[in-house]
Amino acid sequence: MTLNRRHFLATSLSALAAPALASQPAPYGIDYLEGLAEPGALHESQAFIAPSALHEAYSHAIYVNTSFYGDSRQKLWLLERQGASWDLGLRDDAYWQRRDVQGGYSFPVSSGALHAGNSRAGPTPSGIFNIDERSGRYRSGWGSPGMYKAMYIDLHYNSGRMSGVAMHGTTSGRYSALGRPASHGCVRVTQSNMDAVHALFHPGGARREDSPLWGEVPRYFTSEVSNEMSVRRGYTRDGSLLTDDSGAVLTKMGYTALFVFFRDDV
Repeated sequence: MTLNRRHFLATSLSALAAPALASQPAPYGIDYLEGLAEPGALHESQAFIAPSALHEAYSHAIYVNTSFYGDSRQKLWLLERQGASWDLGLRDDAYWQRRDVQGGYSFPVSSGALHAGNSRAGPTPSGIFNIDERSGRYRSGWGSPGMYKAMYIDLHYNSGRMSGVAMHGTTSGRYSALGRPASHGCVRVTQSNMDAVHALFHPGGARREDSPLWGEVPRYFTSEVSNEMSVRRGYTRDGSLLTDDSGAVLTKMGYTALFVFFRDDV
């Protein structure tokens, strides 16, 4: 039987409706992410790669469901490689203790929404992205208004304009919006959760070569690598490995983690 998207969603909902058992995995855990790679699980417009298929150079991955609708929307999974498998590398325990349930994902987020009159605001772009490793993109505190310890995706648009999309802590007045789309395109989280993410990547303030999450990783653009804020071109957003004329994979020195932004409601 062919597993199409409708059948996938129907079987997933029936599984969630079944009586809860202590041995069952938490809803929307890593098994959910693996299942999204099955044929028909996501719309063809959504680039996606399962944790089990990530390149061996990556030690961590940040998956974000940026959907507008559905029970799975607006969730983030920060995964850490454990040998041949993956596990949650970070979880907001206080968030889950208040709900008295086992958490299958790290914590809720608020991603991009439509904002009338703002042409640069909108849904968070779907795709697979490196973290921008350039020194000019590092933030140790508040940067742009409302952006705390931002980690930017590595992307320049076809026009050459650098993307301003980042994962960042937000002001406490916006915490009530977490769990639904409300940002101008970024992925908002609480300041405490962003502190935890920042400490993972930059323990003791370590950055770039001094970070434990630094190494040679595939790069998703074809232009030359530089620490300067010059335009990068030739991006791919589907996670496919780019190669040179000899067939060698194009790489860069950077953080051994990547973003996977996706929607399962289209």
